[in-house]
Formats: sequence, C-alpha cells, structure tokens
Amino acid sequence: MIKRAITAIILVGIIFVLLYFGVEYFWCLDALVLAFSCVGAYEIYHSFKKSGYINSGIPALLMCVGVYPLWYFLSYEGILIIFAVSVLLALAIFTFREEMGLNDLLATLFPLIYPLFMLSIAFALTRNFPCGGTFAIAFAIFLPVFADTFAYLVGSAIGKRKLCPKISPKKTVAGAVGGLFGAIICSVAFFLLFDYYAVIKTGYQTFSDSVAVRAVVYVVIGILGGILAEIGDLAASRIKRALGIKDFGNIFPGHGGVVDRLDSIMFTLVLLFITFVIAY
Repeated sequence: MIKRAITAIILVGIIFVLLYFGVEYFWCLDALVLAFSCVGAYEIYHSFKKSGYINSGIPALLMCVGVYPLWYFLSYEGILIIFAVSVLLALAIFTFREEMGLNDLLATLFPLIYPLFMLSIAFALTRNFPCGGTFAIAFAIFLPVFADTFAYLVGSAIGKRKLCPKISPKKTVAGAVGGLFGAIICSVAFFLLFDYYAVIKTGYQTFSDSVAVRAVVYVVIGILGGILAEIGDLAASRIKRALGIKDFGNIFPGHGGVVDRLDSIMFTLVLLFITFVIAY
C-alpha cells in the first residue's frame, strides 16, 4: 500500500508539472502522450506475446516512430496515413509468415488501435481547440480518476451486489453509481474553474453564450464520462483475463503498467474529442 501511494504521488506530481508547462509549450503535453503511447504499445505487444501469440511488433514500432511527425506536419490526415500504412504492413507480414494464424494477425493489429490510435487523439486536444491543451488533457485524466476514487470509496462502504463478477470480482453496483457521481462532480468542478469563474487561465474559450447550455453540456460529459470510464476499466480487465495476466506491465510499482493506468483515460479522450469537435 505504501509503495502504491508513493507511486501515485510521484505520478500526480509529474503530470501537474507537465500540465503547467503545457499551457505555454504544447510539446510538453505531446511528449507525455507520445511516451505513454509507445510504452503502452509495447506492453500490449508483450502481453500477447507472453500469452503465446505469434504477433509482430514491427507495425506498432512503425506507428510509434511515425505518428507524431506525421501529425505535426499533416494533422489528422497524418495520423490516418501512419495508421493505414501500419495496418498494411501487418497484413503483409501475416501474408508471408506461414506460422501466423488469424488470431496472431489480430494480436499484431490490436496495439495499433489500443493504445496508439486512441491516445493519438490527445495530440489534437492539445492544440486544435480553443479550450486549451492543458484543460483538455487534465479533464481527460481527472474525470476517470474522480470516478475511480468515488467508486472505490462507495463500493468499499456499502457495495454488496457485484457488477460484473466474471470480469472484475471486486466491482459493485454501488461502486459504479458512486463512480458516476464522482465523474459528475469532476465535470462540474471543471466547468466552474475553467468556464464559469475562469479561475484557471489556460486559453479556454466558452463554446456558447448561454451559461445554462454550457452547464448542461458539462453534466452530460460527466454522466457519459463516468459510464465510459467504467467500461474502459472493465474492458481492460476483460482483456487481461482473456490473456491470463494480472497487469499489462510493472513500470509503476503497485499500479501495474501504462495501459493499466490509461484504460479509462483512453475512453474519456475519445468522448472529449467528439464533444469538442461538435461544440467548437
């Protein structure tokens, strides 16, 4: 427990520093996202390899190397180009490696999507919207953190009925409701701090003149974010159970690997990207 707490404090400190500098220097946030993407892709590749799949890491390596330069120069099209080329490379490898089966091909393709493609969305959030990169990335991080914290507190206190015992035996229905409540609280807090009172300056601009409309949107984000954070956590647990592993990695003592920490965040990144595309 002490090791887990120390690791959590260090992680939060690093994230706060990068978010602070990310207000002026987008590359700080981009570097954080790229580092997590590459380590996460290796964890997924290694997890499948350890479970007996004959997968190739070359397509994921190509995407790790090419995704940021192509994004930097070509924006969204660059991400799609490197993703498509990496998929083509995976299919080419599958074609000429007779020992690979269809499941091995899917294991090769999987890290291209989870986490590489899903995390690459964060590049767009750091600079392509008037909400400001720090706001968007912080929102994507803290929304599932609040959901997970409240889920743990409520579930530990009154949780009895299991939510998905075959996937995650410790999760309860009460905990899931608590997590949803926590996500809403986080979303309302971000609305008040960044939007309504503008206490924290990050270049944020409102997307509507109506306070009521903005407030409703943030509550909806909280509700959907809480649901998606829970699904993201369960999805990761389902994958690990299918692979017969406890954690995707061990880079964070007491917390597992990068993907173990980002499973819910990847889902909230997608939600925020869709929301900002529509709102702005």
